[in-house]
Amino acid sequence: MNFSDNDKRMENLYTKVRQFAEEKGIIRQEDSILIALSGGPDSVFLFYFLLYLSRKTHIDIKVAYVHHHLRKDADRELLFARKLAQAYSVPFFYRNIKIEGRTGIEEQARKKRYRALYEIAKRAGCNKIAVGHTLDDQAETVVMRFIKGAGLAGLRGILPEKHLFKNKAISVVRPLLCLEKREILKALKKGGKEYRIDRSNFSKDFFRNRIRFEVIPLMLKYNPQIKKQVAQMSFLVQDDFAFMERRAEEALGKIIHRTDGRKGFLFSPQYKGGFYIDVRDYNRLDVSIKRLVAALIIEKITGSPYRSFNRIKKISGYLNNTPRSRVKLTDIMNL
Repeated sequence: MNFSDNDKRMENLYTKVRQFAEEKGIIRQEDSILIALSGGPDSVFLFYFLLYLSRKTHIDIKVAYVHHHLRKDADRELLFARKLAQAYSVPFFYRNIKIEGRTGIEEQARKKRYRALYEIAKRAGCNKIAVGHTLDDQAETVVMRFIKGAGLAGLRGILPEKHLFKNKAISVVRPLLCLEKREILKALKKGGKEYRIDRSNFSKDFFRNRIRFEVIPLMLKYNPQIKKQVAQMSFLVQDDFAFMERRAEEALGKIIHRTDGRKGFLFSPQYKGGFYIDVRDYNRLDVSIKRLVAALIIEKITGSPYRSFNRIKKISGYLNNTPRSRVKLTDIMNL
């Protein structure tokens, strides 16, 4: 199906998103991208952008819908997503997931949704999963984390690209972080594009929605550009933190050694022996790098990118105060 005149009206935003994606290096030639299509305005715009990009460059796209079975409207959203993909001859996949209990619904749904998307991407041969987070989502996330007392890692907000899975060949990308929600809604209206509304996004039962409808509007009264400026701050923090992480990676490679005394790639699955930390070398590091090294040790051993401040603090505190000159990694992970 060819693009209509209505599609061409959206090209200014497509150009803006494409420039952002190129600047961040999150979409490359020959990528095979699975689009997480919920039917909402953000994911619908993401679909049309990547459809546009697939016809301009050498990328391949597929669509996935994950059914949470939490709302009656979800059945209609599934049908809408399927028809949209079929209208443009884009391969369509879906998964059913079950949310148990009545607490922690948001977090549980998020984890299961990403797991389902990963399984689809792996089966479909995709190396990227594209989701429709916007600049508004970025501002809300940073404010939420600030309120909860996040450190520098948390204040980075939502990353343009992140490896959430042990299989590093598949990453999650967010090309729309440069766009405000109002820009997307205006473009879809001008382009005559349909989308669906998830009414749970208006429920004050969820923390994010209270930030969206209560805190952000209050902040806008003091600074009409607050969303853009918070998002800009998050991108600056991302750049600074990436530099610090590279230094921490270098430090990690110098302070951890194989117990057999030979050199080898850190945490190589081919090596069945153990590793130890040279405590004296660790204690020569700057305090900020010490914390990052502890975080990297946890991430590499567990395979999880999520950082627990208490766990990091416990490991750093132990290494700062132990009288031992070397500590096995197995001992560290048992703290």
